[in-house]
Amino acid sequence: MTDGGYGVGIPGQDPPTPEVGNLTWALHNVWLSYRHTMDESILRDTLFPLLRKAVNYYLHFLAPGTDGKLHLPATFSPEYGVNAPDCNYDLMLLRWGCRTLLDSARQLGVHDPLTARWQEVLAKLAPYPVDANGFMIGAGVPFAKSHRHYSHMLAVYPLYELTGATPGERALIEKSLAHWVGFEGALQGYTFTGAASMSALLGKGEDALKYLGQLMSRFIQANTMYKESGPVIETPLSAAQSLHDMVCQSWGGTIRVFPALPAAWRELTVHDFRTQGAFLLSAVREEGRTRWVRVTSEAGAPCVVRHGMDGPIEIRDRHGRPVKYEELADGTVRIGLRKGDSALITAEGDRPDLTIRPVAPNAAAPRWGLPV
Repeated sequence: MTDGGYGVGIPGQDPPTPEVGNLTWALHNVWLSYRHTMDESILRDTLFPLLRKAVNYYLHFLAPGTDGKLHLPATFSPEYGVNAPDCNYDLMLLRWGCRTLLDSARQLGVHDPLTARWQEVLAKLAPYPVDANGFMIGAGVPFAKSHRHYSHMLAVYPLYELTGATPGERALIEKSLAHWVGFEGALQGYTFTGAASMSALLGKGEDALKYLGQLMSRFIQANTMYKESGPVIETPLSAAQSLHDMVCQSWGGTIRVFPALPAAWRELTVHDFRTQGAFLLSAVREEGRTRWVRVTSEAGAPCVVRHGMDGPIEIRDRHGRPVKYEELADGTVRIGLRKGDSALITAEGDRPDLTIRPVAPNAAAPRWGLPV
């Protein structure tokens, strides 16, 4: 530790506070930069070597329990104020980290000597502690007080390790989310942006809009700025991301077009919206239905699109020629796009106007600023 800095905590010891997952979480943003550009130099030169070190730090402290699972000693869930063994914050980041290292090594053609250890962690890591109210802070420490932060739910958002793919998993997310936002007192704007993005994950556009409404009515100032004890830039940025999550999601290798829209948003346009896989997405919704979707590939990555259109579709290239595609489940298609190719998805026989125009507001809005 240098003067003015902070020492890295040691799991099972305090002081310093054993808050050890923050580098791994920060590297998730680096991973997102890679995924949205598919720039392999980000993966090779920054993400993989740093994430390898961050995950390796955890490996020194994992120990088998009598249940045969690998457990962590007490660590700190950011801002909650209590250390807990098998802290969900760290278990969730560690699981994401090992999975991402394995995927990255395959992508880079790296034969890493720690591969077997990362696989063992994924196979044997302790399950996330839960109770009747959903995700706990950690083993023996329930979520039991108002808390602005969703550190105990990172596997849901932004890691997308748990997505509600099964009824039980969906119920766990819904229960945990309701319990978290149900404690008034310490909630802040950041609470409601996280809740909006989790609702968007579940396809609940009305709930997402409601949570963003809480942010706007309770926390955004008359000059359009946000503060807690001082300026807090992550909240406005995460609010912008919540809007993005309502109109487009691209986790898990699938581009989801308009996945969580409230009913009032009958007209909507996105243009050259960057997604994971280095695709540019344009799409138009008119009178409550998606008229067309266009994806352009900047890297030639696999292209899977959940388009949200009812009935038969057709896909054409930029010259109007048919493009081969494979129908998957849930109105999803796999399209073979090479780098630089684009594909236009429409209803069968439809030839919509492809002009990108501003969308008229669907209701009057109050003016920002002080009264004049």
